[in-house]
Amino acid sequence: MEAGSIYHVFNHANGWEDIFAEERNYHHFMGGLFRRVSPAVDLHAWCLMPNHFHLAVGIPELPEIVRRDTSFEGLTEEEVTRRISKSFANCCSSYTLSFNKMHKRMGSLFRPNLKWKPLDDDFSLCKLVHYIHANPVHHGFVQRMEDWPHSSFQRFVSMPESMRSRNTVLKSFGGHQGFMRYHEQPIEIRHADMASERNFLKMLTRKKSRALLSKSE
Repeated sequence: MEAGSIYHVFNHANGWEDIFAEERNYHHFMGGLFRRVSPAVDLHAWCLMPNHFHLAVGIPELPEIVRRDTSFEGLTEEEVTRRISKSFANCCSSYTLSFNKMHKRMGSLFRPNLKWKPLDDDFSLCKLVHYIHANPVHHGFVQRMEDWPHSSFQRFVSMPESMRSRNTVLKSFGGHQGFMRYHEQPIEIRHADMASERNFLKMLTRKKSRALLSKSE
């Protein structure tokens, strides 16, 4: 991880269970993210799905990080990025403890090691943000992006004009109208970062189908 870069951050459930079993779980997880990693990083976009999540995370340059949070002062860039990475991991661990207590379960909830994939340019950010917002439609949970309540899409749609010119994501789309036009294109999920994750999900689906078939015999 490097300062001044934007990353696609994602993870999945460790097995067949959902990581968000009810409405309050979504809010709990996002609240933890904002408390534990903000204001040191920029959560540009997000989408929480029942068994996985996607984030577009910006890591500011070191002076900006220190300006936002003086507790980073005196640390090297390597120490800063390591601490930021650990704060995300701690957020997942804390959420797991809370989820396990709430749902009377034990053990890990997420797959080991949060995935961090760097982006190269504004075009990659546009593709990633669209990919993130399109996830609920692609997986068949809703027919329109705006109907899924656990993503940042509606935040951009309803963002006040006074904030639009300063928003990093909208700038990459060339403005609010460009953002809306881009999100009106046909939803076609072909993000290279997720190839291994899709294969993993297919494997879980096959295993679950075989298990259900065995029970019915």
